[in-house]
Amino acid sequence: MTARQDEGGLRVLIVDDDITSRYLLVAALERAGLEVMEADHGEEALALLASAERSNQGWPDIVLLDVLMPVLDGFATCRRIRARPGGAHLPILMMTGLDDEESIERAYEAGATDFEVKPLNARILPHRIRYMVRSGATTEALHHSRHRLDAAQRMARIGHWEWDLERGAIQWSELSLEIIGDRAATAATPGLDRLLSLVHPRDKRRVALWFEQLAHSHESSELSHCVIDADGRERHLRQFVEVGIEDAVRPARLYGAVQDITAIREAEDHIQRLAFFDSLTGLANRVLFLQFLEQTLKLVPRHQRTGALLFLDLDNFKQVNDTLGHQAGDLLLQAVAKRLVASLRSIDLVSRYEGDEHQHLARLGGDEFALLLPEVGNGRDAARVAARLLEALAPPFLLAGHEVVITPSIGITVFPQDGGHASDLLRNGDMAMYHAKRAGKNTFKFFDASLNDAALLRLRTETALRHAIDNDELRLYFQPLLDLASGEMRGLEALLRWTHPELGEVSPVTFIPIAEETGLIVPIGEWVMRGACEQLRAWQSAGHPIARVAVNVSAYQFKQPDFPDKVERILAESGLAPDCLELELTESLLMDQAEESVEMLHRLKAVGVQLAIDDFGTGYSSLSYLKRFPIDRLKIDRSFIVNIERDRDNAAIAQAVIAMADTMSLHVTAEGVETSEQLDFLRANCCGEAQGFLFSKAVPVEEIPDLIRYLAERQGHRESRAPAPTEARQTHGDED
Repeated sequence: MTARQDEGGLRVLIVDDDITSRYLLVAALERAGLEVMEADHGEEALALLASAERSNQGWPDIVLLDVLMPVLDGFATCRRIRARPGGAHLPILMMTGLDDEESIERAYEAGATDFEVKPLNARILPHRIRYMVRSGATTEALHHSRHRLDAAQRMARIGHWEWDLERGAIQWSELSLEIIGDRAATAATPGLDRLLSLVHPRDKRRVALWFEQLAHSHESSELSHCVIDADGRERHLRQFVEVGIEDAVRPARLYGAVQDITAIREAEDHIQRLAFFDSLTGLANRVLFLQFLEQTLKLVPRHQRTGALLFLDLDNFKQVNDTLGHQAGDLLLQAVAKRLVASLRSIDLVSRYEGDEHQHLARLGGDEFALLLPEVGNGRDAARVAARLLEALAPPFLLAGHEVVITPSIGITVFPQDGGHASDLLRNGDMAMYHAKRAGKNTFKFFDASLNDAALLRLRTETALRHAIDNDELRLYFQPLLDLASGEMRGLEALLRWTHPELGEVSPVTFIPIAEETGLIVPIGEWVMRGACEQLRAWQSAGHPIARVAVNVSAYQFKQPDFPDKVERILAESGLAPDCLELELTESLLMDQAEESVEMLHRLKAVGVQLAIDDFGTGYSSLSYLKRFPIDRLKIDRSFIVNIERDRDNAAIAQAVIAMADTMSLHVTAEGVETSEQLDFLRANCCGEAQGFLFSKAVPVEEIPDLIRYLAERQGHRESRAPAPTEARQTHGDED
């Protein structure tokens, strides 16, 4: 001990910009007989120390150093004191109002002897100061502080090392060796060779260059890199370095810390994958694909390249989900993704971005995929890639013991000629894909401007159709059903017509598919059924002898679980007898999920309505199912009536249907009768009923009374005047 220490007159330097806190500490220490020096910030403290050296007064016995100060904070001040001659063993008690692990770690890393959280206990502080400066107390405090620091570092997975640049030796802490994955090394392993031998090959040159620059720098720095540990695992590290300056020219030592951030990086990678990759297939998702597409498009003007986007949709994928379940559907999507990836060649994916090999192919959602070809010579190159994708998906997939065949429809759009924005190209590819579906599926089609025009018209039509009922734009037309033996009108088929103020008369061929795709067919179909029932009830009340009205039912309506309930409710509200309503269902509709169809048909028969199979002969009915269907009527499709008097095949089919219906006690109606020759053939073969232009086209409600009178006048006549050729051409298709 010095004489001053023996006498109890210890000298304390308090460095704190908080005047109030400093005043209280000064008062408490002076009352305890201690000599106090004061400084507002680190620069002033360093100046006081330098002045004390010059005046031979000697340094203070201990420094109380605040952390947060202007000009030069406590951490930097502590490092500067330690770097000065004689400053290595000066007790430094850091005072901090930051009660957090990071601040404590930084205090020890900066060289603090110990730390204390504000506010300090003024009564105990003088005793603690005397303890710290007592002989041997500094060593004990350093050991205790180091133990606390080691515990904090181990929790944060931070090790430390010190590099003596003159000797070229690195002193590693035990934890730092553990972190870099070097089990064989000792704490005194010299040089950087050992560390560089563990660095991942892709980072080795960058890490070596960083350490080389540090040896000639006066600034702190940090670097993240990867190492391969003794078990062959990748581990992500972050290096922090502080430079110890021996003179103004060159650094003498590097004080480093190394942190294992593998868990952090894995969490970041996981978040990255959730944000930008499809969790089911591992492919890029829509967000990442759009970003990459936009980046690619920005390069197009500069490099004058042509690229292509392929939009792929799986044909009939819904059937896999419906029949085998969604788990099988997920397995199929994963298998499709693997085949698509395997079918692509590196030459297809030439790009001007590094590290983007996972961004070319994406799952956009559902069963939709997109592929970006950044550089193609022309459209033919894109077509060759599309053909290869078709070939890759052609072999059957084996899913949970089931062999599944799935085909794609692919739309191709070429840029820059088809568009310059990602959203435009995706829309164009989508339209081209639907063009491929309409062309028969399992093929590819290029985008064409006419497709865009058609899509805009469809969108406009869909929007208008959504308001058609409310705007009173829909009308019911009726076509008579005549008994061929007596010539009497047995009933009417209700047919829907739509006239829009701007679009004009929109064909059912156009708007019915749109209504089915959008689900609008449910309210529209209900409107048709209600209107037909109410109108027939009104005619019957007026004395017109009309036995039934036939209404077409779409597949979407038929599959609604509450459809029979709706039918029953409409009949009750209209007052029409159930057997006066005939529901027409297509053959293909009934054969799709035939077992469910049998159940639904029986529910409808329980309501009391009549059931007819429309367009009979165009589907693939099984006779066993046909016997199980509780139907009342078969309607021979018009395609078999054309040239029936000369076409032997059509004649044979019509005769077979009539004979089968007679055997099964079913009624038969022939559709599309247009000539007296067709009428004679049907009468000769005992067909019970017919409809077609030969008798009347579909007419609006107000013309039905006149039509009834006209047909009554013709009753008993075997010949009917065929419509004029011009009239036939104008009205052709009205009965559909």
